[in-house]
Amino acid sequence: MNNINLPMIIIVLIASIATLIPRFLPYFTPIINKIPKKITEKLKILPIAALGALIFPFSIIDFYPTWIASAIGVLVAFIFGYLKFNMIISILFSVIATYLLLMIL
Repeated sequence: MNNINLPMIIIVLIASIATLIPRFLPYFTPIINKIPKKITEKLKILPIAALGALIFPFSIIDFYPTWIASAIGVLVAFIFGYLKFNMIISILFSVIATYLLLMIL
């Protein structure tokens, strides 16, 4: 614990502030009520899309020798999510699909 890296702490603090600003901004701007409904619906899925863009490449890299198992696991999660299943069920079947494919491959 004595080996605290100050530049890393500064990077984490800046990243956390950069994440908080877009989350708090809608509460302080009255213009958000004037945005058309179609645009606000698209903006609601933006955090999910960003999360997917962060997770998907690392899921492929993590299982590199058998990357197809990870890709199919992500596909299973996408299908269950698209069909509006419960998140826990979606994650559970995704993990099961990935595990079974890793055992086969």
